[in-house]
Amino acid sequence: MLFGVLVFGAILLIVFSFVTTYNGLVTLSENAARAWNDLDTLLRQRHAEIPKLIEMCEPHLAQQGAGLDGLLEAGGAVFAARTARDADALIHAERTMRGLIADLLARAASHPELAHDAAFAELRHRHESLEAEIADRRSRYNAAVRDYDAASGGVLGRLVSFIGQFPPLRQLEADTAG
Repeated sequence: MLFGVLVFGAILLIVFSFVTTYNGLVTLSENAARAWNDLDTLLRQRHAEIPKLIEMCEPHLAQQGAGLDGLLEAGGAVFAARTARDADALIHAERTMRGLIADLLARAASHPELAHDAAFAELRHRHESLEAEIADRRSRYNAAVRDYDAASGGVLGRLVSFIGQFPPLRQLEADTAG
């Protein structure tokens, strides 16, 4: 009789642990998805600002148009990576995008007409503000992924991840994704 109670208690404990771990992984997975969506919103906003930036800079940098075309291509790559929720592709595309935007802003700042243009200053300020917000959202996403990875890293977490088909998540490197 005592043996039966102990076995029943052990089974109950295992089921409770499994359910608790599963529910925890669901919550952490949803937190990571929410953090990705928050980051995605800001990336979309920045993507919408790029044509304005190009339009403002193009007359002054027409002889250097290759950088402007590259910026549009990089924007397309970021859009594709965001849509596919491909963290590796997003890391690469963001690295390229950020470099091209920084180069464009540096070249534009060297032109006196743009340097003293209030609309350009506002656009540049908006870009800097978006970059700061993107960095914050990227940090939140990375924290959510760390929590998810920690929960799915133990023996029970790995088992529940396998059975529940929880996919692995990839952090966005601090210097590349925003």
